[in-house]
Amino acid sequence: MGIFDIIAIPLGWILKIVYEIVGNYGIALLLFTFITKLILFPLAWKQKKSSIKMAAFQPMINEINKKYANNKQKQQEELIRLQQEHGFSAASGCLPLLIQMPILFGLIQVIYRPLTHVARISSEVIMQATPIAKDILGNLSSASVESSIISAVRQSPDAFTGIMTGKEIEFVQNFNMSFLGMDLTAIPDIKHFSILWIIPVLSVTAMLAQQILMTKLNGQKLEGPMKFMPIYSVVMFGYFSFIMPAGVSVYWIFSSVFGILQDLFLRIFFDPEKEKAKIEEQIKESRKKAKNNKKAVPDEKGRMTASQAELAKKRLEKARQLENEKYGE
Repeated sequence: MGIFDIIAIPLGWILKIVYEIVGNYGIALLLFTFITKLILFPLAWKQKKSSIKMAAFQPMINEINKKYANNKQKQQEELIRLQQEHGFSAASGCLPLLIQMPILFGLIQVIYRPLTHVARISSEVIMQATPIAKDILGNLSSASVESSIISAVRQSPDAFTGIMTGKEIEFVQNFNMSFLGMDLTAIPDIKHFSILWIIPVLSVTAMLAQQILMTKLNGQKLEGPMKFMPIYSVVMFGYFSFIMPAGVSVYWIFSSVFGILQDLFLRIFFDPEKEKAKIEEQIKESRKKAKNNKKAVPDEKGRMTASQAELAKKRLEKARQLENEKYGE
């Protein structure tokens, strides 16, 4: 059992319980997506703060990269010095994302495998049912095995007698995978227009809208190859939407919509411009403090310059004045 399976098991129970309550897979996906967004909200909060902080330091990072473009060692040294001076890490913004990745893959497993996680049918039974479903339907996609088995059981339930129990066959036959008149086990056919085309269209539209809004709300500007990331995502998920069961794309629609609402909610607490202005002010104060400290440091022979000596004299006089005020002359 892999790490994604370990994560998928509790998430699968959540989806199963929600489905048993509402009795419709599409509505269950809607509520399931909302619940998982709530679970992951603390990570989204940290990711938002890290993104805004990174956006504030990005101009300085770009300046260093440009200045030392031909000296990678010096470039790396200056980037490390920048991070040390101002107490931030470029990698810290990646941590919440890295934590979310295994959870995301666990979520995908739950959505891909409704028989495993909602019907609670064992992997052995599913393996035995797969070739029978292939004989009935003619072809099975690796991305839609369990959804295809559901369709095959509905067409020829008797073919699965002896592999599945009567209770399992009955559950699959009654598994309500219809949502707004669309069968979520079906795969949209790119060669023949149908009502299912609306699902891929909505999926890529919602995902593109979320990416554009997220970039804008974080105060970031996509540069270089990153400019084309939204386009790459649209093309990739547009392709996947036509080779996967419609239920998977419906999940991505809900996930993107809730992601947009989450970003708008976080905007209430994290205004990128205000946060960046605050961080930039902290950077100025930090540089000013570092400059003053540098002035007070003696040279390599232990001697002070005239300005340093004058500053030290003033500090000594101030200390004596405070002592006299406290204890009297």
